Amino acid sequence: MADPDDDGPKYQLFKKGCTEPNEGGSQQFTGQGKAMYVTGDTYEGTFVEGLRTGKGLYVFKKHGDSYEGKYEENRKHGFGKMIYRNNIAEDEDPPDENAPPRGGSYLGHYTAGLRGCGPNVNPNEAASEGTFTYVNGDVYTGQWREGKKQGKGTYTFAKDQTQLVGEWEQGKITSGKWLFPNGTFYCGKFRYNKPFGKGVWVFKNGNQLMGDYIQKEQPNEDEPPPDDDGAAQRPDPKVWCQFKPKASVAVRGGPLMS
Repeated sequence: MADPDDDGPKYQLFKKGCTEPNEGGSQQFTGQGKAMYVTGDTYEGTFVEGLRTGKGLYVFKKHGDSYEGKYEENRKHGFGKMIYRNNIAEDEDPPDENAPPRGGSYLGHYTAGLRGCGPNVNPNEAASEGTFTYVNGDVYTGQWREGKKQGKGTYTFAKDQTQLVGEWEQGKITSGKWLFPNGTFYCGKFRYNKPFGKGVWVFKNGNQLMGDYIQKEQPNEDEPPPDDDGAAQRPDPKVWCQFKPKASVAVRGGPLMS
């Protein structure tokens, strides 16, 4: 959810400990106070020359979402926690029954209002770590850039405890491992968060099966739900994956035998 910008909703300012609005005007105030916006949103925390700068708590009226953490010039910047509520706003129609539910929470770093580091920055060289817990119980922990998963990260599916671990680009895993609780895992490339191209299955007894995954699009199965501000998004195309084995490696008495 975007922060109201400098030209956005105006507010009444109450200095800390006061019950009457600030008579000297709000836009140049520096210090601790509470803002009540015409939208019904509220902010309680530090202001510098009328801008949210420093630590504060912002509550959005529309869905009841809240952010508590660091600000810089009215934008989330630094470490903070955003909570997205699974509420329907008064002026909204009930969501489509097939739409992913909104909700969840993010705990981690922000830059200029977006999760993770800023544009053209290597996530390994900047504050980019964060954890998003989805409304269905799924969890992603790792690096972010400009609000999307970018860099190293782990996505855990709540329903079966499988994990996608590896490198992420623009919110999707592109290479890494698909881990299963019984010790079996797949290692290779991914597209649409599904195996794609060359890879290898490694079973818990050490046996390996190499081959290629072919993807074919199909009419829309489980994808990680959207993380962009808790809002519903159009999902990636559903794909049917076919694994074509090419070579196997068996373990016999310990050493690998081809």
